[in-house]
Amino acid sequence: MPTYLLQQIICNIKIRRAPTRHDNVDFEPIITRTSEIMPLSVVTGDKGYDSEENHVLVRELLHGFSIIPTRYERVPIWRTRGRYRKQMKRGYCNILYFQRNKDETIIISVIKRLFGEYITSRLIRMQNRVIFQMHSIQHA
Repeated sequence: MPTYLLQQIICNIKIRRAPTRHDNVDFEPIITRTSEIMPLSVVTGDKGYDSEENHVLVRELLHGFSIIPTRYERVPIWRTRGRYRKQMKRGYCNILYFQRNKDETIIISVIKRLFGEYITSRLIRMQNRVIFQMHSIQHA
């Protein structure tokens, strides 16, 4: 029987200034840093994180279980590269995968409520100052 996430604990977060590159480049440092804080059992990601390297990192190096659906659904299994990506093509536990919605909930409802959806400052120094002031007001 699958275990559900009972507590929503934010162990690590990456906030970018602008969508200038894809999120996949941040996967390895974030997952590795998170595993140092708390041991990983199941790592879920959306199709944007689909790569065999991400599965190998989680499963073989960090000893967890990864659920990352393949990006291209119409490509047959025999043309899909990688052992773990083929496993994802054959199927995965939807109950565990949909626990990923809790991540989206945390990001949308908590982080954006604290910091807002955008910052109007143009200079990086001023953006940092606004975020720091918002953060210190929340904890005051």
